[in-house]
Amino acid sequence: MRKARLSDLIDMWFKAHGHTLKDSRYRVARLHAMSQRMGNPLLRKFSTSMFANYRADRIGEVSTSTVNHELRYLRAVFNEMDRLGFYEVINPLKKIRQFKEMEREMGFLESYQIPILLEACEDSRNKQLTTVAKICLSTGSRFGEAEYLTRNELIGGERPCLRFVNTKNGRIRAVPISQAMYNEIHAISNNKTDRRFFSNCRTAFRKAADRSGIEFPKGQKTHMLRHTFASHFMMNGGDILTLQKVLGHSDLKMTLRYSHLSPDYLTKVLELNPLINCKVPDRAKVVGLFEGLSF
Repeated sequence: MRKARLSDLIDMWFKAHGHTLKDSRYRVARLHAMSQRMGNPLLRKFSTSMFANYRADRIGEVSTSTVNHELRYLRAVFNEMDRLGFYEVINPLKKIRQFKEMEREMGFLESYQIPILLEACEDSRNKQLTTVAKICLSTGSRFGEAEYLTRNELIGGERPCLRFVNTKNGRIRAVPISQAMYNEIHAISNNKTDRRFFSNCRTAFRKAADRSGIEFPKGQKTHMLRHTFASHFMMNGGDILTLQKVLGHSDLKMTLRYSHLSPDYLTKVLELNPLINCKVPDRAKVVGLFEGLSF
């Protein structure tokens, strides 16, 4: 391994483990791009300080989140190759901490904005776009999960639901839908011969979002639909554990971002703050207590 370079380790990782990951192609491309930016160093010369210097330069070009992702990706390569016995040395990235990230604004659509957006979707040349948007709004699914739904993921019966199989964390989840939503999706399936219900429509949605005139937070056009479902679910009295299951979050911390929208949460703030439960003394009486006292 004395002549091996960082790119060689990445290739070995991909062959031994990386190819099994859902985002394998994307991740290996990111890893090789990082290696090239660092000059593809010899493994024996790759060090903590080398990556720290790379990161310091990189943070001026991209977001903090991107830099943190790069650290996680490359650290995982060293950890996995150590576990597999291909690179039994101390992980040079083991002690590097992630940069603290500012919490991103999670925008959501107000009730009056939803029909405006759906009308803009109706005006799209992609006639399946509106249905995809409705699925996201009614189930909290990610746009890609809705976009890639197949025939066997639409379940009928007394309680129709959608099974989301192609999920971010690989976990299958089922979310109930209304009979009207079931009928709308089923009608599309009658006019198609392939397994997928919908053609790609992410670009069409972005154009519809622009036409709607609604202001979306940067980088959140499609994800705004998921945030809208979660936000309204909590505002309408939903509970956080059910929301976690519906959204498919493996970590409750992700779901807790919406907890502040719960009406119960808001009511308790009003009912239990210290000013509500204390009696502010009458100023005249307080002044009277001190009259005649000398200090």
